[in-house]
Amino acid sequence: LSTSRIEEIKFNAKKLLYGLEAMNFMRDEAKVKAFQKKNVQDTFIEATGMNNFAENFDDRYNTAWIDMDSGFYKQLTESVVRGIREARQILLQATGKGEVDRRKVVQALRSMSRYFDDALEKEIEENAPQPESVAMMNGKPILEPKRKAKTLNDEVASMEKFILASPSQMKEDLAGEWRLQLLADKRGDGVQFFNTTVAWQNIDTSKMEFTSSLPEGLLGSVSKKGGIEFNDELRVVSKTNVSGGGLLSALMSGTSSVDAPRNAPQQIMLVDDVLLVTKYAGKNKADDYMKEYFWVWRRVEQDPLQTNDPTA
Repeated sequence: LSTSRIEEIKFNAKKLLYGLEAMNFMRDEAKVKAFQKKNVQDTFIEATGMNNFAENFDDRYNTAWIDMDSGFYKQLTESVVRGIREARQILLQATGKGEVDRRKVVQALRSMSRYFDDALEKEIEENAPQPESVAMMNGKPILEPKRKAKTLNDEVASMEKFILASPSQMKEDLAGEWRLQLLADKRGDGVQFFNTTVAWQNIDTSKMEFTSSLPEGLLGSVSKKGGIEFNDELRVVSKTNVSGGGLLSALMSGTSSVDAPRNAPQQIMLVDDVLLVTKYAGKNKADDYMKEYFWVWRRVEQDPLQTNDPTA
């Protein structure tokens, strides 16, 4: 209904969708007790005496009511991200502490992740072989990929629609120098900014190589280099033959079960002329409390007269 051509239906559907998303956020993310289903239900029933009144009927209904004029509603609406365009704007503004609320940064990343996952799943389904018998070989039908004809809507990027870039376009945009802007947990409000720390990477997609310098605890910045591999279907970048940092770095970079390894594969959700946004795509399953799950990089505009090292 949110994509209906009838403006009134489209408006009401989106309004309802944002309301439900906001309610889920307050219950699941903010953990506000007033929004927990059982708490709201019990409070209402106790206050109105409905617990005794309902016993007079065969059918019993529990009704919850929320005061939209309270401070909870303001907190609720301020934390909801209403589209991919708003999510990107939040990340552009989140350059340091105090610029954007940390919880809203995580919500923007989670919202972008959902848009990406939906678009990728749709693409994989459309490209999957379908049992359409166009020819026979050894008595069995040959499977042909089911290709969906492109429409005008696919060609023209809507401001509210997430457009999944093609693998070739992603690799082209991935090339260049990037400065780390922030790391964020999978959920909650764990965000670490790097506006006062030099952390960068240089990616050469023509040679499929990378060089990087990232802070690692007490060791400070540790330089590394190696090769990269790109999975076209899943949009995952993996580092190979990584060297640098030394034995001490290897011993001190051990992470707990809720930390994402720094050299783990990353799935590219968005890459353009300004931002590179990735998420953890390692073999170990990411739980809800994983740290350093989201990575946000900002492109470094290289001066032709400068060296390749952003710290120079």
